Amino acid sequence: MKIRIKKIQIISREELDRDSLKVAKAFDEGRIYKSKYNGTVVESLDILHSLLTERRLALWRAIRDHKPESISDAALVVGRSFRAVHRDLQYLEAYGLISMKKSKGKRGDRQVPTSLADQLHVAVA
Repeated sequence: MKIRIKKIQIISREELDRDSLKVAKAFDEGRIYKSKYNGTVVESLDILHSLLTERRLALWRAIRDHKPESISDAALVVGRSFRAVHRDLQYLEAYGLISMKKSKGKRGDRQVPTSLADQLHVAVA
């Protein structure tokens, strides 16, 4: 089984701005410019820390390891409220660490959190 690795990079605001300008310029000229930064990019250790709090990291691991079938199941696995888990799932999804897939449940549609990686790697550029 292939291990899925999600790369989280810490880069400076200036470097991110330079790279974004190259992408925009290529787009305007009808060219494709592949950014050298793939995965999740943050500009400081503080932002990384706010993304990967102990609770969010535990939630991501629970999703990866236990594969809950709903937000309620995920909340039960980590022993937290539905509301707090839902808020953290939105954050993890926004940064590309999980996806939320709709599924049919007994009482209507439900959202199934799915990890997009088996490991997280942090790189500083």
